Amino acid sequence: YLNGERLKINKFKDYIDLYIKGKEDENGQPLKVVYEKVNDRWEVALTLSDRGFQQVSFVNSISTSKGGKHVDSVTDSVVKNVLEVLKKKNKGGVNIKPFQVKNHMWLFVNCLIVNPTFDSQTKENMTLQAKSFGSKCTFSEKFINAVSKSGLVESVLTWAKFKAQTELVKASGKKQSKLKGIPKLEDANDAGTKNAHLCTLILTEGDSAKTLAVSGLSVVGRDHYGVFPLKGKPLNVRDASHKQVLENVEINNLIKIVGLQYKKKYNSVDDLKSLRYGKVMIMADQDQDGSH
Repeated sequence: YLNGERLKINKFKDYIDLYIKGKEDENGQPLKVVYEKVNDRWEVALTLSDRGFQQVSFVNSISTSKGGKHVDSVTDSVVKNVLEVLKKKNKGGVNIKPFQVKNHMWLFVNCLIVNPTFDSQTKENMTLQAKSFGSKCTFSEKFINAVSKSGLVESVLTWAKFKAQTELVKASGKKQSKLKGIPKLEDANDAGTKNAHLCTLILTEGDSAKTLAVSGLSVVGRDHYGVFPLKGKPLNVRDASHKQVLENVEINNLIKIVGLQYKKKYNSVDDLKSLRYGKVMIMADQDQDGSH
């Protein structure tokens, strides 16, 4: 009863509807609920959450408002299966971790467990280890397929890509006259200044070639010429994942040296003038590596 009125709840799914009714996803559509009665001891339902991980759970008809091992067990199983789906759809190579999937889940669990234990008399958190549950919650392929089509996969991918792009923006360079923390860079005096468009960055194949290029600066001067040595074959960012780009020290150094900004297109003269260097010269060896 609620306020003297008897609630029309005959099963767990009816109870779930009380939480979900009237709620919409990020596209303004009613939330999709994926439900499965796994066996006589387990009922599970899942929908999207826009407020981090949420759970509503019961153990032997006891409300476990803080969750517990039963919720952890179900969550881990769902996350594991969703990650397998994400691996196939994640063509951008964005690094997705289990907690990122969990943070988009709103989970409902109703279960019967043999001799459950709790961490307090209020019985809000169930502490019995999964091996002692007396039964297993193994999802059907139909349930997993429905979860993958519920919008969860798309929400996780969208969030992960946004996060990765934010990190790339942070790693972007900017136009500044002095750079610190980049070993072996011989920066042009005018790099990052109003005369930056007149500057050329000479990229050499290794330290020995850098020595030769630096010796040439005594002739052409250091105002408009900078030198930076590359180590071996540089990463091809066209085929690289966000994670590979972010973790590649050499690529990140080049971004900062040139002053490149993520997603900015350099189509006009004014766009190019926003860089720290106006030109890049590749000083490669006359061998197989140099031809690449």
